[in-house]
Amino acid sequence: MEESKVIAVMGSQGSGKTTAALKLALTLSAAKKNVIVVFCDPFTPVIPAVLPAHMTHDTSLGSLLTAPALAQTTILNACVPTEKNDYISLLGYCAGESLMHYPQITREKAVEFFVLLRYLADYIIIDCTSTFEADPASIVAIELADRVLKLGTANLKGVSYYLTHNPMLADSRFRKDTHSTVIGNLKTGQDWEAAAQQLGGADFVLPYAPELEQQFDELALLVPLTQPESAGYTVAIQRILGIQPEKPKAKAAPEAAPVPETSKKAKSKLAFRLPFSKSRGEF
Repeated sequence: MEESKVIAVMGSQGSGKTTAALKLALTLSAAKKNVIVVFCDPFTPVIPAVLPAHMTHDTSLGSLLTAPALAQTTILNACVPTEKNDYISLLGYCAGESLMHYPQITREKAVEFFVLLRYLADYIIIDCTSTFEADPASIVAIELADRVLKLGTANLKGVSYYLTHNPMLADSRFRKDTHSTVIGNLKTGQDWEAAAQQLGGADFVLPYAPELEQQFDELALLVPLTQPESAGYTVAIQRILGIQPEKPKAKAAPEAAPVPETSKKAKSKLAFRLPFSKSRGEF
């Protein structure tokens, strides 16, 4: 398992970044690691869509990021426990909240928050908002994280998002050597190699799994995947964390295969280009 204590997950809507953040946390918790998952999105609060319907919370990330004084005990008391998993807790905004509910969040306060948070659990997983340029907490999270997972999708909208936002991360403070590109929500018929060319290379692929949609609808994303067709996704999450996957069962999803070395080598040679070539599948 890689020694990356703070992992930021960013990407476009529909790339599966929130699902990936939760599955990373779930996998770490299976190894008896304490994990705090931070949902930075102030525009569409995530925790109400993660917790079971009978569970509510009244603590908010917005309150922490605008508090006059901040302490580790204050952050711990704001953490929301998860049902049936003692290793995972959550931080985020409450239902109905937005940035308009709080004073302006400053960079200094966001830095203070993440520095204190680092020492409160074995791992910190940060689910950044898609419009990270409008959220000081997401920007600081990307700066300070030990590792950043940038999720893109194998369609025109996802690649357009990636090409638009990637230049915003060119500043040295974002330490691009800590960034990994992940093709998320890859569906049958989509060409991950063509998408990787558009994204300048890909380090990992997270395949689409119908079971994930079912879990989302049932507020059960913190439940392990069990269906055979979800095996590829589980193995990919393990690979991202540097965990040696178990020997795959027969008919394991081919999307779980590691990215060929030839594609990685091509990363430095490929230029970003739009539109997609019509000769490559959907592109």
